[in-house]
Amino acid sequence: MFDTRDGALPTSAAGVPGGLRGGWYPFWASAVMLMGGAVVMYQAARGIHADEGVFKGASGVLDLVRFVLPMLVATYLMSERLLGFYLASGAYTAYYSGVTARYRWYWAVAGGVAIAVATYLIFEVGFSALLPKSFLYFLTDGAFPF
Repeated sequence: MFDTRDGALPTSAAGVPGGLRGGWYPFWASAVMLMGGAVVMYQAARGIHADEGVFKGASGVLDLVRFVLPMLVATYLMSERLLGFYLASGAYTAYYSGVTARYRWYWAVAGGVAIAVATYLIFEVGFSALLPKSFLYFLTDGAFPF
């Protein structure tokens, strides 16, 4: 958790923009997840939702499949030679908000575009963290930033 050996983490002195610095962030992120897990385990042990079961019939399982299957497809599409991270996350957001949440199509598309642009600006511009790009980036020799 607190690995301080030389070379364990890239530094900006090594020419890598940004660099990783663990500090206390990994500890607190893990602590919050541990507390959330403890709350879930406590509720499960007390049997608060035991009368309902995990799924409310076949419709509950179908809702889970409608949520997970598109996520798996989007994960596959995030590879570098397909849609890349930005376009796949925007397409997943548009799909989910349009099909599952039943927003109007223009709001779903606007949300997908907004997510793709915001994710690009946060990671590429703000953090200088390179994420997988789409095939359009390679076809246009970098002119298409996504």
